[in-house]
Amino acid sequence: MKRNQFLNRTVAIIVTFIIMGIAMGLISSHIIARQEYKNVAQILGFAVKTDPQMEAMMIRALKEANFSDFNDGDAILKKYNYSLNVFRSQNTFRMTVYGILLAIVPATLVIVIGYFSLKKKKERIEGLTDYLKAINLGQEALLLRQEDDFSLLEDELYKTMNELRQTKENAVRERRSLADNLTDISHQLKTPITSMSLMTQLLSENPTDEDRIYIEKLNHQLNRLETLVSSLLTLSKLDAGTMEFKQEHVDVFAVLALASEPVEDMILKKGQQLIIPHESDVKFMGDMNWVSEALLNLIKNCSEYTPDGGNISINYSQNPLYTEIIIEDSGKGFDRNDLPHLFERFYKGKNSLKDGVGIGLALSKSIIERQKGTLRAENSPKGGGRFIVKFYV
Repeated sequence: MKRNQFLNRTVAIIVTFIIMGIAMGLISSHIIARQEYKNVAQILGFAVKTDPQMEAMMIRALKEANFSDFNDGDAILKKYNYSLNVFRSQNTFRMTVYGILLAIVPATLVIVIGYFSLKKKKERIEGLTDYLKAINLGQEALLLRQEDDFSLLEDELYKTMNELRQTKENAVRERRSLADNLTDISHQLKTPITSMSLMTQLLSENPTDEDRIYIEKLNHQLNRLETLVSSLLTLSKLDAGTMEFKQEHVDVFAVLALASEPVEDMILKKGQQLIIPHESDVKFMGDMNWVSEALLNLIKNCSEYTPDGGNISINYSQNPLYTEIIIEDSGKGFDRNDLPHLFERFYKGKNSLKDGVGIGLALSKSIIERQKGTLRAENSPKGGGRFIVKFYV
């Protein structure tokens, strides 16, 4: 099909130029004939006016003269200093004007054809671009099929978009199925966890010293398991896109106070100091509860990797583009090899705790990003670790 289009276009171009050549030849012939006619008429008129008897002889010369033999006349003209340059100078301007006019006609035709051809190509490109934009935005778009130079590209785009749409639908379906399965598993696990928690409470009523140690270890593992199940359930909802976030004004100091409350005992036990300045009127749009959940994981991480007696400082500020929260500790900081992987699920770095699961930071990142925010980690100039959270307007 593409070869046929090329042949048709080539033939059309050749035919067009042949027609233009014929038209220019006819016009040139008319101009030359008109000029010759005027020259003969001028000579004839002047001769007859000078000597009326010359009319018959001049007409006879026009009828019987051999126009291919002009040697005698050429000799006479040269005798009186009439050369080809004399006649050329008389007609140069006129013929130049005629030549320009003759060149303007095909040039204009080529420009007009080129303009409409480019306009058509531009419209086709814009149509394909709008189609791709609509697909990227998740909108339904109709691709009008046409037979032209873009037909092959159009076919490939259509096939690719259909494959991508099908792949996306399958991925969403599988993700939702996985989320549903994780939800079911989480709920199934919660029942035995709750039962074991009740049993440990019963065992802790009158325990011996040795039993108390085992009961504390059992409670610790149950809490760890319960946290893991809860985190997996939250992640599965985030992956499936089924978690809904409120859009409300979140006071930064209030959400930091709420986030730090569950880890206050751990911070006090380690003799650490948590510093949160009270700045008024620093707010952003988000979900108070889920933001506090994300910040809790960050504060907890800082506390776990800060030595006893260390400091955890939190600063926040606001500008027209975003609200920024910086959580910084006085520990050893992050290992350089761990930094690119800190927010990967189940990643355990070089200095990870034995009881760590590697899911808290990944959960925080997912929650923050779902609320038009960003989260990154770095080592502060002072040597500790630092989390930088930004919520954009």
